[in-house]
Amino acid sequence: MDEKVKVYQMNLEGEVDATKMAEINRVIGQLIKGEMYGLILNFEAVEHVNFTILSGLVEEKKRLQSFGGDLRLAGLSDYIKNIFRTTGVLDAFPVFDTAQQAARSFGVTKPATNLPLGL
Repeated sequence: MDEKVKVYQMNLEGEVDATKMAEINRVIGQLIKGEMYGLILNFEAVEHVNFTILSGLVEEKKRLQSFGGDLRLAGLSDYIKNIFRTTGVLDAFPVFDTAQQAARSFGVTKPATNLPLGL
Protein backbone atom coordinates (compact mmCIF):
# COMPACT_ATOMS: atom_id res chain seq x y z
CA MET A 1 0.00 0.00 0.00
CA ASP A 2 1.22 3.46 -0.90
CA GLU A 3 2.87 5.35 1.96
CA LYS A 4 0.83 8.44 1.13
CA VAL A 5 -2.40 6.66 2.07
CA LYS A 6 -4.25 8.54 4.75
CA VAL A 7 -5.54 6.28 7.49
CA TYR A 8 -8.49 6.89 9.82
CA GLN A 9 -9.13 5.04 13.07
CA MET A 10 -12.72 4.60 14.21
CA ASN A 11 -13.06 3.64 17.87
CA LEU A 12 -16.11 1.50 18.49
CA GLU A 13 -17.65 0.78 21.89
CA GLY A 14 -20.49 -1.10 23.52
CA GLU A 15 -22.58 -3.10 21.07
CA VAL A 16 -21.91 -2.98 17.35
CA ASP A 17 -25.35 -3.33 15.77
CA ALA A 18 -27.21 -2.11 12.68
CA THR A 19 -27.12 1.51 13.94
CA LYS A 20 -23.34 1.41 14.36
CA MET A 21 -23.02 -0.34 10.99
CA ALA A 22 -24.89 2.57 9.38
CA GLU A 23 -22.37 4.92 11.00
CA ILE A 24 -19.47 2.80 9.68
CA ASN A 25 -21.03 2.94 6.17
CA ARG A 26 -21.32 6.74 6.44
CA VAL A 27 -17.70 7.09 7.57
CA ILE A 28 -16.46 4.89 4.72
CA GLY A 29 -18.39 7.05 2.26
CA GLN A 30 -16.76 10.15 3.74
CA LEU A 31 -13.31 8.59 3.60
CA ILE A 32 -13.76 7.72 -0.07
CA LYS A 33 -14.92 11.28 -0.86
CA GLY A 34 -11.92 12.69 0.97
CA GLU A 35 -9.52 10.19 -0.61
CA MET A 36 -8.64 8.64 2.76
CA TYR A 37 -8.74 4.98 1.94
CA GLY A 38 -7.34 3.30 5.03
CA LEU A 39 -9.73 2.48 7.86
CA ILE A 40 -8.97 0.81 11.16
CA LEU A 41 -11.94 -0.30 13.22
CA ASN A 42 -10.80 -0.43 16.84
CA PHE A 43 -12.88 -2.95 18.79
CA GLU A 44 -11.02 -2.46 22.11
CA ALA A 45 -14.12 -1.17 23.96
CA VAL A 46 -16.68 -3.37 22.16
CA GLU A 47 -18.68 -5.75 24.35
CA HIS A 48 -20.79 -7.44 21.66
CA VAL A 49 -21.18 -7.57 17.88
CA ASN A 50 -24.53 -8.40 16.33
CA PHE A 51 -23.62 -11.16 13.89
CA THR A 52 -26.22 -9.97 11.35
CA ILE A 53 -24.12 -6.92 10.40
CA LEU A 54 -20.92 -8.82 9.64
CA SER A 55 -21.74 -9.60 6.00
CA GLY A 56 -22.32 -5.84 5.55
CA LEU A 57 -18.90 -5.17 7.01
CA VAL A 58 -17.34 -7.50 4.43
CA GLU A 59 -19.20 -5.57 1.69
CA GLU A 60 -17.86 -2.26 3.04
CA LYS A 61 -14.33 -3.68 2.99
CA LYS A 62 -14.85 -4.60 -0.69
CA ARG A 63 -16.15 -1.08 -1.40
CA LEU A 64 -13.04 0.48 0.15
CA GLN A 65 -10.81 -1.94 -1.75
CA SER A 66 -12.49 -0.96 -5.03
CA PHE A 67 -11.08 2.54 -4.42
CA GLY A 68 -7.61 1.21 -3.61
CA GLY A 69 -8.03 1.18 0.16
CA ASP A 70 -8.53 -1.40 2.86
CA LEU A 71 -10.19 -2.04 6.19
CA ARG A 72 -8.31 -3.49 9.15
CA LEU A 73 -9.60 -4.65 12.53
CA ALA A 74 -7.84 -4.11 15.85
CA GLY A 75 -8.37 -4.89 19.51
CA LEU A 76 -10.77 -7.81 19.13
CA SER A 77 -11.34 -9.77 22.32
CA ASP A 78 -11.49 -13.55 22.07
CA TYR A 79 -15.28 -13.30 22.43
CA ILE A 80 -15.60 -10.85 19.51
CA LYS A 81 -13.16 -12.89 17.38
CA ASN A 82 -15.32 -15.93 18.02
CA ILE A 83 -18.41 -14.12 16.69
CA PHE A 84 -16.48 -13.23 13.52
CA ARG A 85 -15.14 -16.79 13.26
CA THR A 86 -18.56 -18.42 13.82
CA THR A 87 -20.13 -16.34 11.04
CA GLY A 88 -17.26 -17.21 8.70
CA VAL A 89 -15.97 -13.69 8.13
CA LEU A 90 -12.88 -13.54 10.36
CA ASP A 91 -10.59 -14.58 7.51
CA ALA A 92 -11.91 -11.72 5.36
CA PHE A 93 -10.07 -9.16 7.52
CA PRO A 94 -6.52 -8.48 8.59
CA VAL A 95 -6.76 -8.51 12.41
CA PHE A 96 -4.23 -6.83 14.72
CA ASP A 97 -3.85 -6.80 18.49
CA THR A 98 -3.59 -3.00 18.60
CA ALA A 99 -4.64 -0.08 16.41
CA GLN A 100 -0.99 1.00 16.26
CA GLN A 101 0.01 -2.34 14.72
CA ALA A 102 -2.82 -1.96 12.20
CA ALA A 103 -1.62 1.56 11.36
CA ARG A 104 1.92 0.29 10.76
CA SER A 105 0.51 -2.30 8.36
CA PHE A 106 -0.72 0.66 6.27
CA GLY A 107 2.75 2.22 6.44
CA VAL A 108 1.82 5.03 8.85
CA THR A 109 2.86 5.48 12.45
CA LYS A 110 -0.35 7.07 13.68
CA PRO A 111 -3.84 7.13 12.16
CA ALA A 112 -6.14 10.12 12.32
CA THR A 113 -8.91 9.77 14.89
CA ASN A 114 -10.87 12.84 13.75
CA LEU A 115 -12.20 13.13 10.24
CA PRO A 116 -10.84 16.20 8.46
CA LEU A 117 -13.23 19.14 8.16
CA GLY A 118 -15.39 18.95 5.10
CA LEU A 119 -15.87 15.21 5.28
